[in-house]
Amino acid sequence: MKTALYLLLAFLFLAVSVISCSEEPKELIPTDTPSTENPTPTNPTIPVPEGVPAGAFVYLQVGTRWESAAENAAFKNWKTCAVSPSSPSTNIECEVTVPEAQLYRSAVEFKVGSLNPAYCPILSFRPYYYKRSDSYPVTTPTGPVDENGVPTDVTSGGYIPATAEANSNALSCGANTNVKECFGGAAPHLIEEFPKSTGKYFLTSVATSSSYILPSSNSVRYYGSFRVNFMVTNNLSAADRQNAVLGTVNERVANYFYDYEFECTSYWGERLFGITLTISDENWDSSGGADDYQDWN
Repeated sequence: MKTALYLLLAFLFLAVSVISCSEEPKELIPTDTPSTENPTPTNPTIPVPEGVPAGAFVYLQVGTRWESAAENAAFKNWKTCAVSPSSPSTNIECEVTVPEAQLYRSAVEFKVGSLNPAYCPILSFRPYYYKRSDSYPVTTPTGPVDENGVPTDVTSGGYIPATAEANSNALSCGANTNVKECFGGAAPHLIEEFPKSTGKYFLTSVATSSSYILPSSNSVRYYGSFRVNFMVTNNLSAADRQNAVLGTVNERVANYFYDYEFECTSYWGERLFGITLTISDENWDSSGGADDYQDWN
């Protein structure tokens, strides 16, 4: 009997030794009761671009890069504007001036973002644009008769932009047109579905900044062979915006001119902070000179 008891004790000792040497099981799902205290929020560090004030609700940076530079070359000559806790207003105006030949041959980058995304849930960008013409072709049955003696339709009038060939058909630029060439400015080149869509937006909870690059006027030649900066500049005076201009490279209709707008809104669409941007070209250097690359003044 004692022998059997000793054998049983020896077996139990061996089993305990084996179990103590095995690896402890790892729990995949924690089983502890969660704490009733509110956890401390972990906000990721937001990179602060050079020149942007701390805590900026919305900021804008505008830089240029020569069109001959490599695609990975850095943009330079940055101008920064921001609405921050120390700003006197929730809506500000920002002005950027670039030498006229440099602007004509440079791409322009717009960087927009927020260092305080809790106060800027939705950040939108509407590029500058204007209506170039309201003309539309007029069709009248005044042409030569066909083989059945019926006059053929002849299309006359309409808008022929500077980029069109001399023998191209006129464009219809009526009130509800969706023809991109009936509009001028930066938006036709920055918004893929313009004029169906006139801007872009992003949620700052997903990304705190975004960048948009406008190609150089020289490479796009949206105004034909003319060396002008109308594609980028929006420095047309408030008084002149009320006046129509016809038949020239700066053709425009009255009261249809929109500036660059950078806007923070709430989830209900309420405007919280905003920056209105005006870009102009500098015509005169220290030695004087003429307006060789026309803009709005």
